[in-house]
Amino acid sequence: MHVARAMGIIANKVSFARTFILWFTNGINEMSKTIYYIGAGASYGLRENGEIVEGIPVVKELPKEFEAFKHFIEDAEIPEGEIVFQDMYQTGHNDVENAKMYMLQDMNSLMQGIKEHATIDTYARKLYLKKRNRDFEQLKALLCAFFLWEQLQHKPDGRYDTFLANVLDEKTLNIPKNISFVSWNYDSQMELAFQSYRLNTGLALFEKNIVGSWPLLTDYGRVFKVNGSATFANGEIVSLIHEYNKTSVAIQIIQFYSNSMADTTSMGYQFKTHLSFAWEDSPNNENMMESLRKTLVDTEQVVVIGYSFPFFNRTKDREIFNQMLNLKKVYVQDLNPNAVMQSMRAVLPVEKKIEVVPITDCSQFYLPSEL
Repeated sequence: MHVARAMGIIANKVSFARTFILWFTNGINEMSKTIYYIGAGASYGLRENGEIVEGIPVVKELPKEFEAFKHFIEDAEIPEGEIVFQDMYQTGHNDVENAKMYMLQDMNSLMQGIKEHATIDTYARKLYLKKRNRDFEQLKALLCAFFLWEQLQHKPDGRYDTFLANVLDEKTLNIPKNISFVSWNYDSQMELAFQSYRLNTGLALFEKNIVGSWPLLTDYGRVFKVNGSATFANGEIVSLIHEYNKTSVAIQIIQFYSNSMADTTSMGYQFKTHLSFAWEDSPNNENMMESLRKTLVDTEQVVVIGYSFPFFNRTKDREIFNQMLNLKKVYVQDLNPNAVMQSMRAVLPVEKKIEVVPITDCSQFYLPSEL
């Protein structure tokens, strides 16, 4: 009898402690009750006569798009004499020609790998598991170069612009603190759309390969890129390349790629890719999860857009969803939501009853009634 009573007292204390921790944490953060959980389908954009008008290519379009990118680099004309790169340094004709030659060789290798595997992420995971480190870093650098080129060719997916027009705070032009994003995409679609509202001012962006100190948590909506960004510098550089008129776009991309594969510390800056897959080791893994935890503790609803919950992301998906202690509802926006819902069940907390609502209209990002 005394044992039972003692166990009851302990249970009550544990329950009280958990309630207090939740209350205390919520009091500090009062953060995002709605999370947009997005994958490649959220950047699909618009097609006309089979050609990309807006957005990023999907898996079936990659071979054709990589071939076009290869021709773009092949056709790059390297001028004689000194070539200025982003006002950072000068280089010569022969150096750029050599960099172009090596990039094309690397591209041929990557294109063969893409043909032999279901997705680029699958190929990347294979290289990582086999500890083919040079090939793995080469793949990431080429992906960065490719995605920069793609986003210089096509407008961002227009749904980001419409979404931001609907939700941005009128005074600050920030995403409200009750909305944040967890993105598996490494494109810059969100950043490009946001730039049209706040020029020279970035999003509250969190990614593992950020250069410098880990960013402080903001009191407005945050964007977590769990795979990092397909870029070579902090911030959005698509516009930087587009607006720099001293050197052609092709030469800039060649140089960014070449620098990312070399030791450039003697220049005072080490170029590196910002692509860091969720399953990849990183010094910032703990920082990323801690910032996510503080953001997700208030989350009550999730809107999943264009994400299929692939198996090799399952551990990270579970880890993220387990931080959502107050989760009540998940909206799945997809042309085939039933398939997504089936895969998603494997990552949802089993001890919680969570309502799942399918949304088949993908013309705009879904705005739930709770907003």
